[in-house]
Amino acid sequence: MQVSELKNKSRYKLVVSDFHLGKGRFLRDRTLNILEDFVYDREWSEFLSYYRSGHFADAEVELILNGDILNLLQIDSWGVYTHLITERSTIRSVQKIVEGHRIFFDAIKKFAATAGHTISYVVGNHDVGMLWEGPRRVFSEACGIQVNFYDVYYKFDGIYVEHGQQYEKFSATNLRRPFITRRLPEPVLNLPWASLFVAVVLPKIKQERPHVDKVRPFQTFLSWTLMHDFFWGMKAIYLMFKFMIGTMFFRRRYHIVEGFIATLGLLKEITIYPHYDRIAFKILEENDDVNTVIMGHIHQLRYRLWREGKEYFNEGTWNEVTNLDLGDYGTRIRLTYAFIEYPQPESTSQRPAVRLKEWKGVWKPELEVLV
Repeated sequence: MQVSELKNKSRYKLVVSDFHLGKGRFLRDRTLNILEDFVYDREWSEFLSYYRSGHFADAEVELILNGDILNLLQIDSWGVYTHLITERSTIRSVQKIVEGHRIFFDAIKKFAATAGHTISYVVGNHDVGMLWEGPRRVFSEACGIQVNFYDVYYKFDGIYVEHGQQYEKFSATNLRRPFITRRLPEPVLNLPWASLFVAVVLPKIKQERPHVDKVRPFQTFLSWTLMHDFFWGMKAIYLMFKFMIGTMFFRRRYHIVEGFIATLGLLKEITIYPHYDRIAFKILEENDDVNTVIMGHIHQLRYRLWREGKEYFNEGTWNEVTNLDLGDYGTRIRLTYAFIEYPQPESTSQRPAVRLKEWKGVWKPELEVLV
């Protein structure tokens, strides 16, 4: 292809996050997997098919997976949920996810096989195991392409993409010491306190109430539970209290002293449900070469203009979200993403334009409502 043809090719980037892929919608015995958060494999396949065909077939399109694509914290090892996550167990978890989401990864393979189409991956908190090379290799093989991985953020052409967990004290990955090796036969992930809770306690709670981590704000949900689901609510509180006491007073590998403070901090974070506006504005202020910040993690579609030419976007999630605030009451599923379009050669602007979009899919004569 000649240089002039390369320059004239249209360029786009798609940014998605927080899919939380588990072992699949159905278990091996074909019973429903109530811990699976992602059930939109068909919609995902249609989404990628659209962006690899028609006008986009001859364009350069990069798919950016902005963290928490895989839910590696809640994949059991032989029926046991544990915080002792090794590279070997993470490889096995990625293989399970690939096996449970064949349509999802077949769609990525077809996308990646299209000329000019590439894939990048920013590591989040639920998929922190992707810091290891082994899981990265397995994921790339499943995608049929060498995926470009970024530990924290991906910066290009004035755009800064980051998942966002590093701005929450109890969810942040210790990048100076991501793995623990002392007195262990093999390295394990040095999980932050919130990830420990997600890996050890949350699966037990979700097995009885799968919606528990999809409801916001937390304090309203807690009040509702104590009034309308009292006995289960007290059981859940007991499990959380037991975990808190365990990290406070008994020998655990993590945060023995910080257990109580960590618990209060975690409750504060999930109660307030931060929007990251101030964090994004700080990034924009401190980086003269950045005019757009794109983040995930909070599961909320969001746009804020800091000042002229400086913008913050959050691409939301493809998971179900239930809001108990009257102003936005109800359960919603929005397949949202950030769409980045580079200017055409004849354009006077040199800056890529970013927009938030919702994938509406293609016409379907029927949809499953009961499985």
